[in-house]
Parts: sequence; structure tokens; C-alpha cells
Amino acid sequence: MSNILNNNKFVFFDFSKNTTNVIEEKDEGKTLSIDLERATDREKELVKHEIIDPLIQEQDQTFFLQESTEKTTLIKKNLPDKEDKELLDFYKDKLKYDWVRALEVSLIVKKAFETGEEIRDMKTDLRRKYPDFGNNLCKLVSSGYFHGHFKELYSSMRQDEDFEITLYQSKVEKIVKSLPYIVFIDKYRSYNEMSGEVHFKIGKLRKYGAGKLILHALSKENVMNALLIIDDFKNDGPLEVRIDINKQKTVLTAVFSF
Repeated sequence: MSNILNNNKFVFFDFSKNTTNVIEEKDEGKTLSIDLERATDREKELVKHEIIDPLIQEQDQTFFLQESTEKTTLIKKNLPDKEDKELLDFYKDKLKYDWVRALEVSLIVKKAFETGEEIRDMKTDLRRKYPDFGNNLCKLVSSGYFHGHFKELYSSMRQDEDFEITLYQSKVEKIVKSLPYIVFIDKYRSYNEMSGEVHFKIGKLRKYGAGKLILHALSKENVMNALLIIDDFKNDGPLEVRIDINKQKTVLTAVFSF
């Protein structure tokens, strides 16, 4: 809160002196109270932009447990550069706040790894902060999926008539959280390579009692290959396939249940 009190920036709101729905933030014994009961949508947006978001961002700076000067120096040295900032700008209004923050941290981890730095502690912090998706997201960032695949996914999905940003968020979140059970169908591998990966993973998942594998394809060419692979596995023992495909046939998600 101190950054708001001390930056000499004041924003005035007129909420007609209501006494409910009050936001309070304390700073060195002082309390800032904001009543939102009769605020207009525009006023609420200003409160979010000018007060709430900066508070959250300030609190998030404590993401890493700064256990040593060495660790602090490592993080600062690998902060996002111009290219990384452009990537974060692309996703900041497309993914939820926590996901964008985890993406930023993953970019730091990726950069540190590429320069030969020790990243174990940073990855541990990432898993602790975002236990449901942090580790998988970091792996996908390192593999370039947020630089290419998820950008293309957004471009394809937004062409649908019923597109809403929440649908895109949900799709990305499901892919990231299901990473151990996913096979990506892409144009850089042969059909036999992708089919072989599906066969291998189904066998491995069956062995360990996990009964689900997900195929994800993006672009018409990859969707067609995915459909061919699905057809190959229709007679592969007790197995059911549920297919979700958009009207343009550019995005496909298929779930193998066995």
C-alpha cells in the first residue's frame, strides 16, 4: 500500500456516501476505505486499475523466498527482456492473472537455464506457489508452446462465432494441467512418430492404472492426422474416444478412455 500513498497520485471517486461493500487497506496504522455500493462500472474499473491491481502486484513481488543474495541476483539477472515482455503483453488480457504471473516466472527460469544457471530453487518456488499447474506450465514454456502453440490456438478459437475469452482460458488450463496425459499432434513429426507416441503412452498409462490420454491438434493438417490416428486405435482393446472439434476443423481435442 505504501507505493500508493507515496507516489503523489490521487484519484477521486464519488460513491454517494454508502456504508457497505467497503474495501479497506491498512498501511502503518492508516486505513484507506472505499465504498463501492453505488459506484458506476467505470468507477469500479478505475478502482481496480488504480488501487487493487497495484496492491496485488506489490504483494506478488514476494513470490520468491529471498534466502540469499545469490538467489536475488540470479532472479534480477534473468528478468524478462524485450521479447519476453512482448509475450507477456500478448497473454496479459487473455489468461487469468495467476497464470500470467506464473508465465513470467517460467520465462525467468527458462532464461536462467539457457545461461547455465542453477534453477532448482526457482522451480521449487514455482511449484509451491502454483501447485496445480506451475510445474507443467514451466515445462511448456521451456518447450516453446507459449511462444507458438497457444498463440495459434487463440487465433483459431477467436474465429468461432461463439468465442469468449473464458473458453480460451479453459482450454489452455486443461491442456497445461493434463500435460502428463497429452500427446500434441504437430507438423514437425511424422505420422508414424506421433502414432507410436500414442501407442506407447496408452500402454504405459494402462500399466500404471491411469485410464485417460488426450490428443490435441491445431490446424487442419494436424486435425486430419489426429483423426487418422484415432481411427487406427478404434480396435485397440477396450477403448472409447470422445472428440471435440470446432466448426472450422482447426482445433481438436480427443480423449481416449480405457
